[in-house]
Amino acid sequence: MGDHEDSQKLSISESAVAMHEIFLSLQAAGFTEQQALYLVGQMFRPGASP
Repeated sequence: MGDHEDSQKLSISESAVAMHEIFLSLQAAGFTEQQALYLVGQMFRPGASP
């Protein structure tokens, strides 16, 4: 496996961790599981603005 592939896997793993942390934070703030999942999906959808 090349350095580029290793870098991509690390980036995907880091993104997954970030999404999960946001999901858990939304739930801690009082959102339901369904609401938190929806919001995370909207945040990370293609074309979403930062």
